[in-house]
Amino acid sequence: MKRQLLHIIIPMTALALSACGTMPKDSGQVEFEYPQSDGFSGNFLAGKAAQIENSTDYAAKYLLRAHELNTDNKELRRRAFLALISDGRIADAEDIARQLYAENPEDLFAVMAVMDADIQNNDFQAALDVVSGLPQRGINALISPLAKAWLYTGLDAKEPALAALNEIEGNGALNPLSEYHRGLILAYFDDLDGAERALASAYGDPADAPLRAAEALGAVYERKGQTQKAALLYASYMDRHPQSLAMPYHLKRLERGDPPLATVLTPASGLAEAYLDIATLLSQENAVDPSLLLARYSLSLRPGDDITRLLVGEVMEIQGRFDAAVSVYSSIPDTSPHSWNAKLRIASSLEQIGQADKAVDLLKNMVNERDSRPDALIQLGDILRIQQDFAGAASAYDKAIARLGGDSQVGWRLLYRRGIAHERAGFWKKAEYDFLLALELEPEQPYVLNYLGYSWVDMGMNFDQAEDMLKRAVELQPDDGYIVDSLGWVYYKLGRFDDAVTQLEKAVELKPDDPTINDHLGDAYWQAGRYHEARFQWHRALSFNPTEELRTTVEAKLNGQVPSTDPIVVN
Repeated sequence: MKRQLLHIIIPMTALALSACGTMPKDSGQVEFEYPQSDGFSGNFLAGKAAQIENSTDYAAKYLLRAHELNTDNKELRRRAFLALISDGRIADAEDIARQLYAENPEDLFAVMAVMDADIQNNDFQAALDVVSGLPQRGINALISPLAKAWLYTGLDAKEPALAALNEIEGNGALNPLSEYHRGLILAYFDDLDGAERALASAYGDPADAPLRAAEALGAVYERKGQTQKAALLYASYMDRHPQSLAMPYHLKRLERGDPPLATVLTPASGLAEAYLDIATLLSQENAVDPSLLLARYSLSLRPGDDITRLLVGEVMEIQGRFDAAVSVYSSIPDTSPHSWNAKLRIASSLEQIGQADKAVDLLKNMVNERDSRPDALIQLGDILRIQQDFAGAASAYDKAIARLGGDSQVGWRLLYRRGIAHERAGFWKKAEYDFLLALELEPEQPYVLNYLGYSWVDMGMNFDQAEDMLKRAVELQPDDGYIVDSLGWVYYKLGRFDDAVTQLEKAVELKPDDPTINDHLGDAYWQAGRYHEARFQWHRALSFNPTEELRTTVEAKLNGQVPSTDPIVVN
């Protein structure tokens, strides 16, 4: 079966760390209403349901009200507290946090809320006393040293601040993070030579470092009066990351003679940066709930940081809270170098909540706003393809590829997407060209092998080559039900019904609720003389919400129309 690449998904592994709530079963947003009664049970149940659906604003309101009605319930107190933090209401959570901290001084998120309140009051010593009581295990072993380093910085204690970072240097994978913050702290204390050494070595080649680390090193160069060195770094970063908008911003700032940016202005913003770094690591490990909590604490200490806002929005998208994500992205001003990425994310979220027309209009405006960038065109093509405007999608991909320098200058993914659009729009020769060129660039790409091989079989051509392609695709992706289905279907078209049954049974095991695969297996059973099983599979296909075209075809077979074979005889 042909499978369209509708979205690019970053694979992430699960991390055994969670705070509250669960992932929603689908991307729909559940609308909650206030309970008719002001009683405890109604508020608690509504809050718990809202929490399960990741509706943190409702969860915070309901659970806080339930807590006020039953202040002795410790579990409820923690639920209400976590809901408040997830909703960004850090200040409102202070009283509950102090209760939780008194009950358990090792409660990490309660400790962080108490620290936040102390920092807001410029009482760095009180915050340091609180965090110093955390046991050094799990995520604490990363948060605690970074927090202590910045709290000592707030106390103007340079050496203890740097010594605190040594607590995380034992883990080689975290050494870059430690050196990065060492550089920031040294820059805060105006030790610019030491800051340069730390920041330049933290991630190896600064041009391949995370954006914030490259910006911090550039800021140090500028503060030392080495503007040419800073400009070279920004330009080198642009060469490695041509889609970055931050570095052009810095180069233009240098041309104007504007003063250098201080990456970290205060110890509080330094701790916010540490929280953001940890939140990013957690999100990459699919620990979205604690990632959101860390990002919320970061924004509390540094409210106007646009990169943190982007992370909050991305976590909300993962949680299926697309309306909330749009609100967060919209708070990033147009003057920010990160506003472009925010608008791209807004378009993606709008499409997810059924407002594809608004997403298309936004992206079309963006296409004209920056006539050299391909990303808005690529995203426009993806959304048009999802909306089945295949000709429009192909046109958008054409323009994106032209901006990238032509067919020979792009990777297989974009050619694959354009090929799908061409094929679905009825322009097979163009589609075949894209798929073949994609395979020249990536000969072992299973999804391209599958799509091209299946298409050839469906069109009654190149059966031997298609079979070889599909066999190889199955070898490369043996657990992909769509690809296994494709191989089974080519056997069906070749009249090799027993082989078809074997492959299609595997495909149904891998994708049991796909209507097309179940229909294919029904056809194969019928041709193999297994009529009762065939009818069973066709009924299953109807139960899985097939397209109207497929429904009509399956119902005709159940009403006595024999499935078509027209096997190809290969000499």
